Amino acid sequence: MPSSILQKFRNVGRLTNIVNILARYGFKREIQRTELGDLLNHSPDEAQSQENTTNYHFSRAKRLSMAFEELGPTFVKLAQLLSSREDLIPKHYVEEFKRLCDKVKPIPPEIVEKTLASELPPDLLAEIAHFNYTPIGSASIGQVHRAKLTDGSNVVFKVQRPDVDVIINNDLAILMTLATILETALPELKQLRPTVIVSELRRSLMNELDYSREAANTERMRHFFKDHENIIIPSIYYKYCTSKILCMSEMYGTKLTDNIKIENGSSLVRIGVEAFLDMTFQFGIFHGDLHPGNLILREDGKLAIIDFGLTVRLKRDLRNTLAFMFYALSKHDVETCARLFVELTEKDDLTISSQLESEIAEILDSVISVPVQELRLGRTLMRIARVAASRNAPMERDLILFFRALIALENFGRSLDPHFQILEFATEYYEKNSLLQFDKKWLERNIGLAMHDSGAFIKDLPITLRILAKKLQSGTLTFQFKSEDIIFLTRELDRASNRLSLAILLGSIVLGSSIATYGKQGRLYDFLATFGLIGFGTAVILGLWLIIGIIRSGRFK
Repeated sequence: MPSSILQKFRNVGRLTNIVNILARYGFKREIQRTELGDLLNHSPDEAQSQENTTNYHFSRAKRLSMAFEELGPTFVKLAQLLSSREDLIPKHYVEEFKRLCDKVKPIPPEIVEKTLASELPPDLLAEIAHFNYTPIGSASIGQVHRAKLTDGSNVVFKVQRPDVDVIINNDLAILMTLATILETALPELKQLRPTVIVSELRRSLMNELDYSREAANTERMRHFFKDHENIIIPSIYYKYCTSKILCMSEMYGTKLTDNIKIENGSSLVRIGVEAFLDMTFQFGIFHGDLHPGNLILREDGKLAIIDFGLTVRLKRDLRNTLAFMFYALSKHDVETCARLFVELTEKDDLTISSQLESEIAEILDSVISVPVQELRLGRTLMRIARVAASRNAPMERDLILFFRALIALENFGRSLDPHFQILEFATEYYEKNSLLQFDKKWLERNIGLAMHDSGAFIKDLPITLRILAKKLQSGTLTFQFKSEDIIFLTRELDRASNRLSLAILLGSIVLGSSIATYGKQGRLYDFLATFGLIGFGTAVILGLWLIIGIIRSGRFK
């Protein structure tokens, strides 16, 4: 095994396990193209065992999802993250990763009890009148239990699995180096940006491991909707919460899964979609996993929203761009919509903007010509995001999560109201709530900041001008340029001037040697002739050295 791998990984045993599980599911050739090939088991028995256990009749996407499932929680979360990157990952992989759920055994009751005892002081434990050790939900990071407090409150506790943070941190370190190796060794993966995806996974998992963040997200949403007549958010019981334990009020009612039939489906859809748009455009933070399982219809008719482990904050400029983009699309202003979409991408080359705008406009032209009821806004935006990513102009993950949330909302809306059309609703929402007023508030706030900065600049301007004038008079005014292009140009000029000086020196040596060896007789002239010959030899060596240097630079043509 190369020493470089030993230096990169502390837990070589875990790395070897990962490599051989992937090989067993049919990815041996890809591994052999990298330096990880030396970690493969090459014994005949092992190779035969791998050949027999690999399910080659499954698709590559299915086999990869099966490998991730066997590799544990970090890789399950990686698959779930990849399923949200429909702009980068082929559709058949996305579908397989979406089916991959956390399938783990529940934590034994004694371990749950031990975790509670280690996280909460005895006086708080005494306030838990009853704790149901049979979980109502179990995942790779934690599981959820019903409980009742001594004051009569019905709550749920989310308890984290022991040492899961250590396992995840170790796997993340391995994944980052694996991503770096694969990105270098397999050029076809470079467009998928493996290192960026692993960085996103780290950020997501670190947030998910810290239950105090989920508590803060839930409480923030509860504050946003505290006066809403149709939306209710669980209450957080902070004194029972730590980074590994989360306690909140239990929400009773019916989960809005695909099999549920609701009489007032149309009004319920409007409540849910309007809440999502309020989150996004008024509050700037939305629920990143708003599927029907996280929506509960209570007996009083209110819609409860739960599970704020994944919330996404959109910057104000992104929100404004999205709002105007939807409005332009509703008015069939394809060119404006395409230009605004390009503004949302992370493009490195500005020259691709015009071509990308044209491609997006073509897609939008084909979309707006279909009947309104056939329009799928979320999937259209995801399709455009895939085109942008293929042109090396990917989008931020937060925007991709927003598009995915739109897809989930459209599916949810149409399951309850076949006539639901989210673009029409968003346009109505725009006009009803006057998103222009949001922009007015934004403009007023930014004008205030601009006036503050301008005032500070004007105040300091006389002093700055006086300092500049003094330096000009004394000749001490200097400028520093740190541009890489200027540094490169300076380096090239130095190299060219050195070569020119050497060429002039060679010419001088040759001329002087010629004069010294030209047709003279006598001891003095013989001595000078010897020096002339030495000069010719020196000139030949320096000339060859100069020629070789020019050839190596590649600029001899």
